[in-house]
Amino acid sequence: MLIGGIVCLLILAVPEDLPVVVTVIAVLEKFSATAGFSTAYIYTAELHRTFVRNSGFGLNSMCARVAGILAPLIRLLEVYHYTIPMLTYGIIPVIAGGLALLLPETLNVELQQHTELK
Repeated sequence: MLIGGIVCLLILAVPEDLPVVVTVIAVLEKFSATAGFSTAYIYTAELHRTFVRNSGFGLNSMCARVAGILAPLIRLLEVYHYTIPMLTYGIIPVIAGGLALLLPETLNVELQQHTELK
């Protein structure tokens, strides 16, 4: 997510008369966003405790779908200023990636079977 957000912000620095460079950067961003989206499903299943895993996974999936519905509407903000959509597409993933760094590591940790904290 961090790479995808940074690349979206980087597109704003590239002049419009270099369409090949913009296309290459956009493909890199698309690859990063797809990798982050598919990784989120795996990490979500490990993050929630067994008791609430289905509900938590469903809530996360619903939020992702709502964001997917709203994403094309952000493009309409271009009428106010041409940088607003790319700034939005860049800042939100950077914030999400930064917040994901605060999540607990699950490598070699047994998954929780209850909701009580130890």
